[in-house]
Amino acid sequence: MAAEALLGEVEDKRKKTIEMLEAEYSAKKDEVAKRAAEQKSYIVESSKKQADAVAQRERIKIAGAAKLKAKKMVFDATEKMLEANVEALRQVLADFAETKDYQEMLPKMVAYASKRLGGSISVRCRQADAASLKKQGVKVASSDLASIGGFKATNHDDTLELDLTFEELLRSREDEARASILGKE
Repeated sequence: MAAEALLGEVEDKRKKTIEMLEAEYSAKKDEVAKRAAEQKSYIVESSKKQADAVAQRERIKIAGAAKLKAKKMVFDATEKMLEANVEALRQVLADFAETKDYQEMLPKMVAYASKRLGGSISVRCRQADAASLKKQGVKVASSDLASIGGFKATNHDDTLELDLTFEELLRSREDEARASILGKE
């Protein structure tokens, strides 16, 4: 009987040890599951934040590129409009060079050139202006100037030149003309 009691006691001890081990295993299993869930939650949350940051950078990059493209398009359109207006201005000057007002302005241009160059001048002009300039007593050195209007004047010893062609006047005042066209005087 003592053997049976001993066996019963050993069996009870074994059952208690197994129960204790199962409880410890269950607690550790729950702790590992809890840690795994926390890690999973942290990884998912971290990935979401990282994805949001990447998406935000990409949105900013795309928006910036779109704004830059829009500014370039506006700039290009403005530049084309300016070029068209400058070309129209050239045409207006060419039309003006065929008027009586232009013929009345030539003596004033000659007087200005004379004053700037210090006295007597000679000019290179368009063939259409040669007769008018000669009538004013101006020495016409050449009448083969390819210009829409105006002339190039030199002093008596050809050391100084003053370009009063419409093209040069427009070129030297192009920034002002562009600003005026844009209304930014």
